[in-house]
Amino acid sequence: MVTSQVESIRKKSSQILLQFLLDYHISEKRLQQHLDFLLSNLRYEHSTGREAILEMLHAIIMKFPVSIIDEQSQMFFLHLVVCLANDRDNRVRSMTGTVIKLLVGRVSPRSLQSILEFSRSWYLGDKPHLWSAAAQVLGLLIEVLKDGFQKYIDSLLPVVRNILQSAVNVPTNKQVDLPNDGTISSWKEAYYSLVLFEKIINQFPRLCFRKDLEDLWEAICELLLHPHLWLRNISNRLVACYFATVTEDCKGNLELRQGTYILMRPSGLFFIATSLCCQLKVLQTDAAASDLIFQNLVFSICTLHSFLGKNEYKDRDKFWSTLEHDEQGLLLKAFQQLDSRKGKNIYLSLVSDISDQEEESQRYLVISYLLKTMGKISLHVEDMQMKIIFNCFKSVSPKLIDPSRLLSPEGEVDCQSFAYHMLFPLYKVCEGFAGKVISDDVKQMAEEVRGSISKVIGMQSFVQIYSHIRKSIKSKRDKRKQEEKVIAVVNPMRNAKRKLRIAEKHKAHKKRKMMTMKMGRWM
Repeated sequence: MVTSQVESIRKKSSQILLQFLLDYHISEKRLQQHLDFLLSNLRYEHSTGREAILEMLHAIIMKFPVSIIDEQSQMFFLHLVVCLANDRDNRVRSMTGTVIKLLVGRVSPRSLQSILEFSRSWYLGDKPHLWSAAAQVLGLLIEVLKDGFQKYIDSLLPVVRNILQSAVNVPTNKQVDLPNDGTISSWKEAYYSLVLFEKIINQFPRLCFRKDLEDLWEAICELLLHPHLWLRNISNRLVACYFATVTEDCKGNLELRQGTYILMRPSGLFFIATSLCCQLKVLQTDAAASDLIFQNLVFSICTLHSFLGKNEYKDRDKFWSTLEHDEQGLLLKAFQQLDSRKGKNIYLSLVSDISDQEEESQRYLVISYLLKTMGKISLHVEDMQMKIIFNCFKSVSPKLIDPSRLLSPEGEVDCQSFAYHMLFPLYKVCEGFAGKVISDDVKQMAEEVRGSISKVIGMQSFVQIYSHIRKSIKSKRDKRKQEEKVIAVVNPMRNAKRKLRIAEKHKAHKKRKMMTMKMGRWM
């Protein structure tokens, strides 16, 4: 049942053993020996054997009398928790969680209370190596007990807060790359605590809006840029859950009540959007994670734009400069995330009384800056990130570019600015000025998004903006060529090195193109 690598043999052996244990009269000592054998093999070297053991335990818990399960519950529970915490196989861990939930649902209230106390004592205790396992078990208990778990939540949330704040401080203290076990476990504790918190708010959505949890949500936003991928992904899920809960709570009156929600404040929305833009600089391989980035980015941009459009402070000097100190600090941090060199200057131009940027409404400067940054990022990343950004442009353009606002001079300037920043990277991709090889599907998507934006702003405005982009790029190219000619005369050595670099680049491009053609023929 355990050692065989043939699935049919393992299943047949399991059926025979289960039938023997159920129908054949054996002593308690003999039964205990069989159960001990099964539990000891949860550490078997091959995952197929461990899966067979878990299937057997699942069947035993389902079919054995409740009295026997109750008697063996603590032993089952402890061995299963060890397996859940230490096993490296995802399928085995998932099966272990299923067996634990079944066990919790089958035992008597007295045994259930014992399991609860064990789990809570591990999580509330001062032994960090138990926190991640305890968080996983508590999450499973929430799934089983549902509303019955509510009375235990208040005792757990302070621990969740402390663990998350410690995880936020790890990158700041530059401890991420340390090879010690404490650093490795720190992200695990934070990750499984976030999974626990996710299950809590899924079961009790109103907890999202508790005032005493605002610092916890701030920590979650900080973790959007944590070095570990799992923490970034779970933070994205929680932010999406928060947005969905707010939308449901507001019932169409989002602009009237969003000031009461911690993540719906302008600086919070901008910080989330900039964090997601920074995530886009890293290659995304998970489709679900990419969808969450897209969803959260679209929501944060559109909601921020809606807030700025309906805010009573039409002049940005009376709005951005009146933000509270902590919100201004978050705003500055968001700008510096996107551009460490110029971010502070842009922030100062936004909150100061004097600005040299008169060509567009300063009220929407943060939106324009986001769109411009996303466009720049799209030209330096892989296809998947590029598709996310272009899809964002397609989704936000109808919300940002309101045809009714095109009738007013200020509104027309804003809408043209938004359209320009979105169309600029699309023009480069569609017209072959991206500076790299663009796949056919990305180019096709860019053309579709370009067509979608042209329908939103109208053909006349589209032609005007597109022509302006073409002239701008041509002007830059002409200026660069003129500078190259001057360098060729003034500094021939530098010009020769530049030509060698270009030749190497063209050679590499030709090699990639040939390889792509060969791969196409082979496939």
